[in-house]
Amino acid sequence: MKKYVVHSWTIAAVLLISATLLSCSANAQSFAGTWKYDNKASKNVGAFFESGEIRYMLKIASDGNGKMKIDHLTTTEAGWKTKTLNIDLNGPETSSTYPRGDFYLFSFEAVAIGPDQTITAKAVQGSNKSEFDVNLHYTVLVSQGTYDIVEHDHYQLSPDGNTLTVTSTRNSRVEDEPAVYVFQRGN
Repeated sequence: MKKYVVHSWTIAAVLLISATLLSCSANAQSFAGTWKYDNKASKNVGAFFESGEIRYMLKIASDGNGKMKIDHLTTTEAGWKTKTLNIDLNGPETSSTYPRGDFYLFSFEAVAIGPDQTITAKAVQGSNKSEFDVNLHYTVLVSQGTYDIVEHDHYQLSPDGNTLTVTSTRNSRVEDEPAVYVFQRGN
């Protein structure tokens, strides 16, 4: 009888550990998917974003080993425009090249990606797998020349995994309030 009880406890412990590991693995993958911008829940993001005039979505793909590809899609007169950011959670700094043209984050301002079109990113995820931080460095073109931007983005999933909030601060914002972009999981 004792062997049966010990065996039952061993099986229960193995199942519990397996479920915990699968849960952690699934949680790390939970950023992946299509995320539709919620202009009503977002704040301090610029007039075109707040009014819904610019449609915006994220498509996040993960390889399961901390590498992510984040596509930022915004609407233009010609259709959807995509800018892809490659990151490596807790890995080395990465570089991404953005296409020439207006820079979507600046909404109504006359700002374009700089002449080298490069964005460098350092991504860090702590013990909480439902959030991570990305520090970005890039140069933009403005009417007076160029300006170096330092941006910090905090990505956080809601407990149910259906809402993604990206809180963004950057050195070029006059107001201290961060921009808060809220996305709902798409189908």
